[in-house]
Amino acid sequence: MKIICFGAGAIGSYIGGSLQSAGHDVTFIERKESLPRIRSNGIQIEDVKGNIHKIESPHVTDDAIEAVKECQFDAAVIAVKSFDTERLMKSLIEVIGLLPPFISLQNGVENEALLASYLGKAKVVPASVCTAISRKQDGLIKVEKLRGIGITAGHFLSEDIYKAFRSANLKPALIADGTAMKWSKMISNLLANASSAILDMKPAEIFSDPDGFRLEIQQIREAVRVMDAYAIPVINIPGIPVKTLVWAVQNLPEKLLRPVLINAVGGGRGEKMPSFYIDLHSGQPQNEVEYLNGAVVRFAREKAIHVPVNSGYYRILTALVKKELPLETYRHQPRKLAQDIFANE
Repeated sequence: MKIICFGAGAIGSYIGGSLQSAGHDVTFIERKESLPRIRSNGIQIEDVKGNIHKIESPHVTDDAIEAVKECQFDAAVIAVKSFDTERLMKSLIEVIGLLPPFISLQNGVENEALLASYLGKAKVVPASVCTAISRKQDGLIKVEKLRGIGITAGHFLSEDIYKAFRSANLKPALIADGTAMKWSKMISNLLANASSAILDMKPAEIFSDPDGFRLEIQQIREAVRVMDAYAIPVINIPGIPVKTLVWAVQNLPEKLLRPVLINAVGGGRGEKMPSFYIDLHSGQPQNEVEYLNGAVVRFAREKAIHVPVNSGYYRILTALVKKELPLETYRHQPRKLAQDIFANE
């Protein structure tokens, strides 16, 4: 397949690099300042067995318009952060009619509707990256946990994408209900993500703390109530038994549930800290909390559902990102966080 990959960060390099290694024709679109590094170092991916796969001379450019005009692509991989989606689509208005179907890999549940507003629904293929990936300081992309990638079935391109991803060892799976897949993936993304950034604590530490644990449990229960209100089922996704997780959160007593979550969430990420933590503590001016906890809040509002923990996480982490609160405000203080969240409701 001929693939255009928007973004050559960790996800884009992993997906696009794996596809190119498998013989597919991949063009990477990346910011101008990143081009010399990528052209000089290539793309290196370390698989779960420790083998290094290197793409010596990836085709990378910052001129998406020219790339689309020059080549008829079969599919586009969109691997930018959710907060960059609209900026990207606006930059492509000139060639919007020439764009191929977009494989939407991003976190959250609102990107597909945004993409469809530009491309039309028929050109959007919802997908979820369940494999845990990290990017090392030297640029190496490391596969921490190879779980797979969910691809929505039923699109005219779904089978071709599945075959291409399978040839690249990306462990794809076709999922019948794309909406359920994206929401279930969001459930897994919510766990100890905002709290880790706010508290400056590892996921296992948060679940070991009584107040941190209860905040996390309520956060998930709130999100599931919202899904129920929209008749969106919780489903298992590649390598992540979300349905089982949600059943446990709703039914198991705390003394049984806590060790399960410490093991599942703490160990499931490999060496990687949650994405909200990485972005906040590396000084990024934006954070995807807008598209995870923020999405839960927006969907809940439409159905008049009370979601205090998601609202609190969204409000507080946004304030930390904007430097309206100092980073040390809640550092290692789950009880203070819980008190402030419920005091503001």
